[in-house]
Amino acid sequence: MRVFKVHISPTVEDEIEHYIHEIAKNSINNALKWYGDIMDKISTLNKSPARCPYADEMVFHDYEIRNLIFGNYRILFYIKGKTVQVLHVKHGKMKHRPLV
Repeated sequence: MRVFKVHISPTVEDEIEHYIHEIAKNSINNALKWYGDIMDKISTLNKSPARCPYADEMVFHDYEIRNLIFGNYRILFYIKGKTVQVLHVKHGKMKHRPLV
């Protein structure tokens, strides 16, 4: 089985931190659990990332963008060679727009 390197951009780190702060407003324990769970989910991209469907945002770009569903969130990424580049973590309620 081919193993991929998963790279998380600083933008994704900032987005995850934002969601942690939002969740922590109600429960620090839930925020800590959510963080551990999303990082575990992202780490699964090291094996068979192409199993994930294409993201709607792909129509705005000239490369394949996929999404991995995590509860109410979508983890957006692309595959290049043996690397998975995680681009964004978006709440499911957010509109599908071009990625910056």
